[in-house]
Amino acid sequence: MLKIGAGLLCIAATTLMLELTLVRVFDVIWYSNMAYMIITLAMFCFGLSGVYCSLRPIKKTTDINRYLSVLAFLFAVFSLLILPALNLLPLDFNLLYSDPLQASGYFLIMYFFLVMPFFLAGLIFTTVFSAYAGRIQKLYCWDLTGAAIGCLLLIPFLPPIGPGGILFLSAGLGLVASGCFSAKKSFSIAAYVLAVVVALVPFLKSDYFEFKSHVSKRGVKSAMEKNLIEDSHWDPISKIDVIDFGKMKHVAYDGGSQSTYIIPFDGNFVKLREDIKKGRGYHFYGSFVYVSHALKQDTDQDVLVIGAAGGSEIKAALTFGASHVDAVELVGYVVDLGKTKYAKYNGGIFNNPKVNAQKGEGRSFLRSTDKKYDIIQIFSNHTSSSIAAGTGAMATTYLQTAEAYQEYLTHLKADGILHVNHHVYPKMISTAALAWKRLGRSDFQKHVLVIEAVKEGFQDNLPTMMIKESPWTPEEVQQVQSYFSHVFKLVVNPLDPSTNMLSAEFFNGNLTAATANNVAYQVEASTDNRPYFNFLRKSIKKLDADPDNFMNYSTAALLNSQLKNGWIPSDVVHLFVTGGASLFFILLFIGIPMLFSKAGREKWNGKISSLLYFSCLGAGFIIFELVFIQIFMKLIGYPLYTYSTVVFAVLLASGVGSLLSGRLGVTPKRLWYMPFIGIFICSIALLLVQQQYFELFLQSPTIVRILAAFGLIFPVGLFLGMAFPLGILTIADKPNGSIAWAWAMNGLFTVVGGLASVVLSIYYGFNITLVVAILIYFLAFIVYARLRAAVV
Repeated sequence: MLKIGAGLLCIAATTLMLELTLVRVFDVIWYSNMAYMIITLAMFCFGLSGVYCSLRPIKKTTDINRYLSVLAFLFAVFSLLILPALNLLPLDFNLLYSDPLQASGYFLIMYFFLVMPFFLAGLIFTTVFSAYAGRIQKLYCWDLTGAAIGCLLLIPFLPPIGPGGILFLSAGLGLVASGCFSAKKSFSIAAYVLAVVVALVPFLKSDYFEFKSHVSKRGVKSAMEKNLIEDSHWDPISKIDVIDFGKMKHVAYDGGSQSTYIIPFDGNFVKLREDIKKGRGYHFYGSFVYVSHALKQDTDQDVLVIGAAGGSEIKAALTFGASHVDAVELVGYVVDLGKTKYAKYNGGIFNNPKVNAQKGEGRSFLRSTDKKYDIIQIFSNHTSSSIAAGTGAMATTYLQTAEAYQEYLTHLKADGILHVNHHVYPKMISTAALAWKRLGRSDFQKHVLVIEAVKEGFQDNLPTMMIKESPWTPEEVQQVQSYFSHVFKLVVNPLDPSTNMLSAEFFNGNLTAATANNVAYQVEASTDNRPYFNFLRKSIKKLDADPDNFMNYSTAALLNSQLKNGWIPSDVVHLFVTGGASLFFILLFIGIPMLFSKAGREKWNGKISSLLYFSCLGAGFIIFELVFIQIFMKLIGYPLYTYSTVVFAVLLASGVGSLLSGRLGVTPKRLWYMPFIGIFICSIALLLVQQQYFELFLQSPTIVRILAAFGLIFPVGLFLGMAFPLGILTIADKPNGSIAWAWAMNGLFTVVGGLASVVLSIYYGFNITLVVAILIYFLAFIVYARLRAAVV
């Protein structure tokens, strides 16, 4: 059984690593919401393997070892085939709107190659759990421990070998699993040798096995086709491509989902300031980059830049006489480029003795210091990475929440300025106003101004909002306006509120439900509990500017631009597609086995209860995991560390819990209630103490915060891992195929639960969503009591 367990561990590790790898790939070659949709549809097939096995159960005469070995070998082959399949069938999602028939054909072929590894992995798990049901507690431990390891493997291996190389690594682990499962020593040795050869291939290649772009994002696809990419790197957070534009370097994040530019500079700040005075601002995107620095010029100002990117904000700060600049950038490779390869090109700004440029997350950096700044600047800073955000369904934006603004404001000096460029300024105002109110302050309207381009037909996605600790003076407002051309208008005027589109209600931190309901988009303040700043849509209607109802032109244009063919909302269509697919697969997973499998046609005690029980476990487990990722983002800070810590802690703890349940004698006959009692006590305790617990560690070093998170998560995960093997033991003697069917329902509702967690957290927040997860396990407890009464 040791070799079976080791093979199971390899497949579990590889499956999770492969899933995360494909998420990263699709962030680059498509968009993050499309990545979520495709991976979700693929994961349905992970559970579909259970349906298949319920229809065609393993016969008693089957050589289990040989069967598992073949499945693992095929898993390795199909893992490698993903790369050529995606490159030979480049699917532009825009084709779905112009030629849906052709696009659907491409999609189905591509989808086949994507789902096969997951389907084969599901067959392996189903077969092992069905054949060795009596040892499920140990086997489930191998499964979860492997998955825990798999979530960590991506971090060290992605930068040197890229996702294409990860596919070779996945194939190598699949071959190791094939050797572990095989009873033939000669085959096992050959499989291990071949595994080493395959896994070494990407390390011997000088560059990446690249995936072709499927959509054109900011010119990156055409630049790749023209060989204009002069540097390419898979950072664990985002893929970075540097394109030579002649007059500047275009730094593209995730295939062009976001961009920054490195502009050639000779290091002469005196000349640069003169150029600005003469209207030659070539070194910046516009005056909205440097306006706050110009206001504070030559005052030995301390500056914090959150999202250093290509360095324009750093350059602006140094140009106007900053004494010190802390520059924080989430994607470490971009900082490395600024300090090394492009140091001479950018005038050495990242290596300037006044600059402290480092890899990090803005809010975590602020929590680690008591320093106050004259300027805190955030220029269109957010991540397009699904891994960083914790989910690709709807991107969370933790830099645009009321709690984030509280941290910014409390780190400003008495006359300091918070300078933010981000879209949808009415929502920025309502969010910042809530923070101002929570700090016990008043008269927010006197402290905030917003400049927006109002040129007819021009969509300004980066209006300039500046919040000043002290009230704005007429001289300061006039000076701000002097840096902008006539196409920019003071749309939030701290001196004359009567000229504002927004009512006083937006500035008092208490936007009423009546007002929020009347606005045609989601305008209420974003919070850490509901950090979906970019979730704006209320309808699929085309919108017009309506100042009387707080709809400015740029917000309407932004929402309209996301409507494909005039009615398909590309920003949320993935939720509709996944929701529709969920309903289809629920009917499929229940109906097909019920009609055609032995386990479905025969009458046996506890049939319905067992299906409902495993469905609850699938939904409840994934909701716990996904909500924990978001909740612990506040404690750990750095998104990738948070994701890895939470997933690793939950899976490892659950694996230990499964093994421990066997040692403690948790069976359908005794101590069966222990997992549920433990889940209720530990999860409710976590919910109640999380804020106070976090406060104890927020200013601690990162490693301490990670360990603190691990310690709080582990008890919950320990008991979560006991419930699944308990259910398998309960139905171990039921008709052949019943365990496979239970596995299918568990897998199905893992995906459904993931979708539910997104929808619930958008509308009700993470705390309520966590309560829902607890209630799902309470339902599982009631259902299990009925199941146990029927079969024990």
